[in-house]
Amino acid sequence: MTSKSHDESAGRYEYRVWGEHQKARKLIAKLASDKSTEEIRDCYLFTDDDSFHAKVRDNTLKLKELVAEDKGFERWASGRYRTADSTPSPFDTLFDELNLDRPQQGKKYDLTRAIAQLDPKLGVRAVFVTKKRQRYRIGDMRAEVTDIDIDDTDDVLRTLAIEGDDLDDLVALRKQLGLRGEENIAMHQVIEDAQD
Repeated sequence: MTSKSHDESAGRYEYRVWGEHQKARKLIAKLASDKSTEEIRDCYLFTDDDSFHAKVRDNTLKLKELVAEDKGFERWASGRYRTADSTPSPFDTLFDELNLDRPQQGKKYDLTRAIAQLDPKLGVRAVFVTKKRQRYRIGDMRAEVTDIDIDDTDDVLRTLAIEGDDLDDLVALRKQLGLRGEENIAMHQVIEDAQD
């Protein structure tokens, strides 16, 4: 797979765990200096390469590329793409197939219909989800607690994550939250596994 070159300093370190983790959730809320709530609609696009995390949100293709791993954290470089020319391969083809430039041209656009018309030869699977998320600020770090409803299933996935630029601070926060030793699994991997 071809991609834009990324410096390993790009992106933020992320640590994501799955399940209730009630004590950690409560502690995050207690430690936070700022909190916000949002509901998000995403369409995840799955390929054979787990080092890329692709989704469409608000008719914009968002890609994250895994560029580093250290002390159990993953560093993901991210970008939003509005033209096929700027999108790394093979997602440039997917961008064209989904006609994602249409919303920018003012044309009526239906992502569900575009997904249904995807060429099966592309080997791309799509899953629509709704996320109910609480975001927190803890010093220079960010945290989130998210419940994910997967369309056409009764599945609700629960996750929490911490992220930031300073790995030592993140390691200390992970320990404080009692999450040391918990497996770090990216969002797209768990959503895809839930479909199998």
